Parts: sequence; C-alpha cells; structure tokens
Amino acid sequence: MVIATGPAPGSEMNVFCTSSDAGRNRCGALTVAAIFDSHMVLQRDKPITVFGTLAANADPCAVTVAILDAHGTTVAQGIATTRPSLPNGQYTDRLVTGDNPSLPTRQNTDRLVTDDTPQQSSPLPTGRNTDRLVTSGTTSDAQPETPLPWSVTLPALHEAGPYTMRIHAGADELIFEDVLAGEVWLAGGQSNMEVELRNSDDAERAVSESADPLLRFINVPKTGVVDEAAEHAARWRSCSPETSGTMSAVAYYFARKLRRELGDDVPVGVVDCYIGGTSATCWMSRETLETCAAGRGYLQRFEAAIADKTAECFAAETAAWQTRFDAWNAYIAAAREASPDVTWDELNARYGACPWPPPVTPTSQWRPAGAFGAMLQRIAPYALAGFLWYQGEEDEAYCESYRELLGLLIGEWRGLWHDAALPFLIAQLPQWIDKTTAETSGDPMRWPVLREAQWSAAREISRVFAVSLIDCGEFDNIHPTDKRTPGERLADCALRRVYGRKDVAVDGPSVARWNRDEHGRVTLVFNHAHGLHFDGTDPDSRRNMDERRRLNQTPLIRQATQSGFELASTDGVFHPAQATIVTRDARQTATNDLAQITLSAEDVDHPTAVRYAWHSWGPAPLFNAANLPAPPSQSI
Repeated sequence: MVIATGPAPGSEMNVFCTSSDAGRNRCGALTVAAIFDSHMVLQRDKPITVFGTLAANADPCAVTVAILDAHGTTVAQGIATTRPSLPNGQYTDRLVTGDNPSLPTRQNTDRLVTDDTPQQSSPLPTGRNTDRLVTSGTTSDAQPETPLPWSVTLPALHEAGPYTMRIHAGADELIFEDVLAGEVWLAGGQSNMEVELRNSDDAERAVSESADPLLRFINVPKTGVVDEAAEHAARWRSCSPETSGTMSAVAYYFARKLRRELGDDVPVGVVDCYIGGTSATCWMSRETLETCAAGRGYLQRFEAAIADKTAECFAAETAAWQTRFDAWNAYIAAAREASPDVTWDELNARYGACPWPPPVTPTSQWRPAGAFGAMLQRIAPYALAGFLWYQGEEDEAYCESYRELLGLLIGEWRGLWHDAALPFLIAQLPQWIDKTTAETSGDPMRWPVLREAQWSAAREISRVFAVSLIDCGEFDNIHPTDKRTPGERLADCALRRVYGRKDVAVDGPSVARWNRDEHGRVTLVFNHAHGLHFDGTDPDSRRNMDERRRLNQTPLIRQATQSGFELASTDGVFHPAQATIVTRDARQTATNDLAQITLSAEDVDHPTAVRYAWHSWGPAPLFNAANLPAPPSQSI
C-alpha cells in the first residue's frame, strides 16, 4: 500500500531560490555555511558556533569571527588557525584557537570544532552522508585542494541586538548586518509541516497581519543532493505580508505565540527544514539506518528500486513525472482559487489523484538519507533552542518500526548539535483516513500505531515532548488546513516544558488507573481532568455547529458508537463502550485534577482491556476545561 502524502499542495519546492547570490557567504578562500546571513537570529544564552570552510592553500590559514554591537564595540570574538603540515606530507583539518596554539592535533575528524571553549572540540558522531559537499581532508590520500572545515564557538549573547557579524581570513572578509539574538527553533518533517501559511485556514487575514520585524525565518532548500546555488539564494527574512506566505504555517503560529508570550523584545527565528512526502529515514544517515533491521529494510527497498537503471532512464522518468506533478498542482491551485470550498472528492473527480510517489532515483530527496546529507548536515550545529517535528504519514506502511526509527532520529539530530538534551517537540498525527479505504477495506489501524510511537518517544526519551491533535484532521484530506491549532499547541508545550511557564496548560485528560467491578463495568480515573466533558464526536462533527449542539446536550454521556472508548475481554476483540462522566475525585487539587468515567459494553462481560480513540478516524470527544483533548490510549 502506497500512501499519496506527497508535498503539500501549492507549496514551493525551493522558496526564494529563483536566483543565486553566491557572494553572500563566500569571499576568496573564505566560506561560511549558508545558514549564516544578514537578518539572521542567533540563539541567545548559548555558545554560538560559526562554521564554514577555508581553501587549503589559504595564507594565512586563520579565521576570525567577531560580533559587534550597534556602537561598533566587539562583544564576542574567536579565532581559529591551522597547523600547516604534519609528518609524511599530510596536513590536518584541526583548527585551534590562537590562544591555545599548543593544543594537540587530532586527525580523522569530519568536522573540526575548536575555539575558546575546548570542551566543544569533540568530533561529530558517526553518520556522515556521502552527499555532503564539504568533506574533511584528514586521510593520507586527501588532496591538498580539499577545503579545510573551520569552526569557532563564541560566547553566548543575551541582549537582542542588533549586531554585526564579521568573519575574515587574511584579506577575505564577510559581513552580516542586522543580526539578532533570540529563540531559534528548527521546524522539520514532511508535508503537514510544509503546508505554507498562504495555503492554511484564514490565510488572507493571517498573511496580511503577519508583519513582525522580530519574527524571522529561513527556508532551507529542499533537495536530496547539495545545491549550493539554492543555498546562496535562500535568505533569512523578517515576517511581512510579502514574505510570510511561504513560511510553514505550523511554524508561523508557533513562532507568533512565542513572540507574544516571551516578551516584546525577544526575537524568534525559525529554520524551515522539511520536505513533503519524506519518510523519517530521509532525515537519518545511512550509517544509522544500517544499525537496525527497519533501517536496512528501507535501504534495501531503495537499492532494489534503482538497480539496473541508467542515468538516462532516471532523467526521463523524473522529467515525465515532474510534468504530470506540476500540471496537477497547477490545476488544484487554480480550482481552489476559483472555489475555496471545493472538496477533495470534486478535485479528484476532475483531475485524478495526486501523481505520487515520484520515480526513485539515486539523487532524489525522497530516498533514505538524502535530505539528511543535503539539508540537515549543512546547517548543523547552528545553535537552536530545540526542534519541532511533524512527520509520520509517509511511514504508515511500516508503522511497526516507526518507534525505533524515531528514537534513532532524535539521537542522531541531537548528536549533530552536540546536545543530548536539546528539546524535541512532536506533533502527534491528527485524525485521517482515505475515503476509498474507509468505504472498502476499512480502517487499516496503522495511524494509531504511529501515534502511539510518537507518544511513547515523549514518555521514554528525556526532553522529548508531544502534543495531541486527535481532535484535529479532515476526513479524506491528509493535509488538513487548520495549522493554527498544532502550531499554538506546540508553542504552549515549549512555553511550559522548555521555558518553565507553569501557568500554561499543556496536558489533556489522561488515564491514571482503571478497575473493573463484578458487573463488568469499568471505572477509569483521569488526571488533568478539571472540567472534564464530551464535545461532539469526531473532528467533522465539531465543525458542524448544528450537530455539535445536538450532541452536546448531554455533555457527560456518550453512547457506545460516539464515545471513542472500547472494551475487550480475553478474546482480544474490542467493542464500543458507553461512557459516562460520573464524579470528580475528592482529592483533586490545583495541580492534580482527577475525575472518573464509567464504561460498559453489552458484548463484553469481563473486560480485560480498554482503549480510547484507537482508530485512524472516529470518535474522540473527551476534553478538559482547557479544551485540551484526551490523547489516544490503550490499557491491557
């Protein structure tokens, strides 16, 4: 089964990359990574690592990075120098600070990290991708012209700025103006992170009201191989009606709420780094994928798909698919422009299903490890406050292995940034099912497995957090247009879990314990349950105000087909259960609100298992007073 997730309809494959500005991050022998630019936001209150390459024959082989305030005073500075040679004609890519010329040389590293903070100088973890353009020159057969990586870590900045960053090596100099220090988050994943603000709900108003010079973003070029021209053309931008439309809608609403809650003078920057239709394996190194059976399976399927094909064959297949895909997107965009309320049933009837997936090629951004080497590694370790992750749809067919892959991905990303505790915030998948599947073969029950994998990662991995979106989603539309809800829930999660805002509610009702009486009734005790109530049934019912009002006439009771709860006995067959909110626990406090629900199912005399919202699409009506949904759960 192939799920046609694809890129989000209407999303630009490479935003603002119509022309190249090769001079903005290169001068003579000196190059700095393209993530650095005028108008960028640097992470405040953390050491700032600046990195790039230097021509091997540069003279002198030294790089100095300085940050100056508005008065021209240097507020942070670091220097890196190379030793010119090693015995037997080799050379080293080890850069040491000018203040520490006697530091020992370490060879065989694939990124040098050294400066005035020696503890940062450990080599990067394994897992470098061969698609990475900048390679190290540390082996005995390295050629002298191989560029030397350099890296300088500057002291943390606290004040917002603006600052000027100057980087120079000999006579070569790069200058970046209007640099701010604030909170920087990387938004990663696939198409539901990719959906742009201009294509989301209430887009016209959101874009028109988006002007904020302290909310800034950069779109990392979407590619499976390094594209320097696209990197040069990608720029840091301040949010405005002219720019914000092509920003991730989820990331925009996340950043906008942080701007409102962290203080008027705190800049927020977003690094948009996603591609629609990508598996989690696209964002991991080949070396990491080879460590587990699930990863090896993805690699083997990829290699089988490209076997015995020529470059000419790949080019012809890709060109033909691109023509079909571009035409389909153009038809969809025009139809939605002409009729914003047009349904996907109508669109599919007119233009057919999305022509997805694309041909598998050795350079495709949808291949295992492609985006990791061509995008993620190119921006690491640009200092961040944390990661946002909205992905999983493309891995439905292999959902049983998603938890293992997600854990490995989180570890690898943190390794690239040299921070094992860097916060990782997950948007749990919302509700969705394909109409044809629902009407023919029925629910394949893969999305509940993906959601549980995401929730499990948040429970079991330190500093990983997840927000439930089980009240969100659209039937038969895998790209729901409500992106404000996930964006703001992720922002609330960051405010509470990362920034320590105890006044921000982030937890929906969750099962604390359950028991069964002699009559076969089950009692569930929920925490985070102040104001526990039912609201509608599925996401569609909550958008239909007449249906919602009808259902909510009994806010404490839901019939079996509407409750989302199911019970099973020892045969393992689940049956829908009637649910009634019966009492609030007398022990409830301001920090531990408890409430009880009783369940009963006619076909289950001796329940041994209970679950809630355990379906791709269906009832999930339970909320607390903060209007946060109870996440899917399963107790056996």
